[in-house]
Amino acid sequence: MKRKSLLMAVLLAISLAPATGMAQGVSIGYPTFIDYTTWNLYGSSSVTNTTPGNGFTYSILNLTTAGAGGQAGAAFAPTPVALDYNQPFSFTFNFYTPAGSVAHGDGMTFVLTPDDPNTVNGGSPIVPSGGSDLGYGNSGFGSGFAFAIDTFHFSGEPVSPSIQILQNGSVTPIAYTETGLGSIDEPSYYQWYAVLDYTPSSSSNETGTLTGTISQFIGNLSYSVSTPVDWSTYSSMPVYYGFTAANGLADDGHYVSSAMAVPEPETWAMLLVGVGLVGWRLQGCVHKDNRSRLA
Repeated sequence: MKRKSLLMAVLLAISLAPATGMAQGVSIGYPTFIDYTTWNLYGSSSVTNTTPGNGFTYSILNLTTAGAGGQAGAAFAPTPVALDYNQPFSFTFNFYTPAGSVAHGDGMTFVLTPDDPNTVNGGSPIVPSGGSDLGYGNSGFGSGFAFAIDTFHFSGEPVSPSIQILQNGSVTPIAYTETGLGSIDEPSYYQWYAVLDYTPSSSSNETGTLTGTISQFIGNLSYSVSTPVDWSTYSSMPVYYGFTAANGLADDGHYVSSAMAVPEPETWAMLLVGVGLVGWRLQGCVHKDNRSRLA
């Protein structure tokens, strides 16, 4: 058990390795530690910060808990960010979806919206919407985009698990990619690394391409979805960013994590021994300029 715990710590450390080819402009996520206890929480969400003695401090955002259905949670950064839509930007985060016991689902989103989550519900805070709404649909958001990891599908929908780009509070995707996987909570996958990149057009008209990617270096897994987007409606508006998730009749958990290295020299030595030759594989998998599209 101790050996397995160390291995999982090493895998997490690798998955959080800093970007080497990140787009210029705004970049939110690793290597900046995100303390989710400072975020605004809604619905079923909660946060745990822990330093388990393995050289890292973790902030773990729990949107829904595995094994309990009928949950919907959300969490948003306390202040919005100003974005220049004629410049590239990127957001990164790590997530994992441990399985419940009933059925896989329903999914989670990363949201970019000019709508204030504290007032979007008729002047009141959002109430995350459950089940196939992924906490996003019918919750009050009427503008912006969301990058969705959908783990449950109905007839006529993209086969889950899939990744999708959503818009204006609707859970009908404007673009999607089916992964072909049976699930994304298989234990050996452990943690996924997600990147949402924006690449502006050359027209200086606040249009461009939004690309969402999830990667898992175990098994060399990487999937991307892209779509043209127009931000001109939101010009000069600050953008709120955060997560929603729901599990409805299913009972998967949805977690987002951030880690900060605080090792002693002895811990670094132990981690390096454990990592061995694995670390180099990540750079070809998870970063925009260096990763290959392996799916």
